[in-house]
Amino acid sequence: MYTKKHLVITAIVAVVVTALISCVCFFSVTVYDSFDEISRAKQIIESEYVNSLSDEQKDRMQDWAIQGMVASLGDQYSRYLNTEDMEEYTEEHQENYVGIGVSVMFDGLEETLTVVSPYDGSPAQKAGILPGDIITHVDDIEVSVETYDAVIEYIRSGQNDTMAFRIDRDGEVLLKSVTREAVKRQSVSHKMFGDGLGYVRVSEFIQSTDADFKLAVKDLKERGMRGLIIDLRNNPGGYAQTVISMTDSLLPEGVIAYLEDSHGKRQYFHSDAEALEMPMVVLINRGTASASELLAGSLQAHGLATVIGEKSYGKAVGQSLYPLSAKTAIYLTNSRYFTPKGNCIDGVGIEPEIPVPLADELLSKIGILEPDDDAQLAKAIEVLLSKTVQ
Repeated sequence: MYTKKHLVITAIVAVVVTALISCVCFFSVTVYDSFDEISRAKQIIESEYVNSLSDEQKDRMQDWAIQGMVASLGDQYSRYLNTEDMEEYTEEHQENYVGIGVSVMFDGLEETLTVVSPYDGSPAQKAGILPGDIITHVDDIEVSVETYDAVIEYIRSGQNDTMAFRIDRDGEVLLKSVTREAVKRQSVSHKMFGDGLGYVRVSEFIQSTDADFKLAVKDLKERGMRGLIIDLRNNPGGYAQTVISMTDSLLPEGVIAYLEDSHGKRQYFHSDAEALEMPMVVLINRGTASASELLAGSLQAHGLATVIGEKSYGKAVGQSLYPLSAKTAIYLTNSRYFTPKGNCIDGVGIEPEIPVPLADELLSKIGILEPDDDAQLAKAIEVLLSKTVQ
């Protein structure tokens, strides 16, 4: 962190001549009517620095200057994306990529890479990898805190290459051969519990989440669903337009939420009259953030869902990408979200109506646990049953 002090001189009408005999320093004074201090500083350094600057040094100097401006905001969500960061950002937001098609959770304390769910039709599913499997090795690389990033990068590099996965399945060591393919990212899974209790897990909000969620609800309704559990635990958020459309499909006519930009201008999001007219439960925890809090908060504000679990993260600010060049950008917080009742839960979070804790060691297995092992899910089923009993 650097602290920069700037002296702004708007008008100087003087000539200063100073001679310093006791030290070997030379000063020149130039009069400016107005100037951009950052551009001027860059110009002075490039022109007057005793060593000539390489192109790499010039790029780094500019990166640090912009990064310093963004960092001075003290906002944990805003950041400057240089060329390398932009490449990573673009890759992270791709919904089609080369890999094995599996959602995983890494527990840094236990150093375990646990399979949450293989995507339907994915190479991982074809190879027989199941939810709950622990990946201990990929080829000769052992999974650990130090190797985790390298393992993920290795899995996603090289289409049509085959890898050997060593799996721990309930204490039994298995070897699975998996071939990388082009796969589609998935964020929605669903199933039915008991008699008419639908369950949809949403792990993040990407472009395809809205359509996949609506297909999941449609399938469950055709199978006789009478009540719905929406699992938003460990969901870090994502695209606002995706969650707005999803929430619209659940709510009757009314306000979903509204945002307020940096100029105080408000934008309201409304739902139409079409709604999911059945009891709902939403599961949240401290990993539920941003867009997922918007969904949970809107359903809670309208009294259409019982919220169960633990207090959510508390992020109700939105960011947009502002390109600076073809390869750089500023990812800047530029708005706040409010619930239909005008509450901003940023830094506060959503309080569940029925608090139910879950042991930390089970967090990496959310979505693959059965109700007997998942107290929050068991409570959701209990509550939903009480609302759907004829």
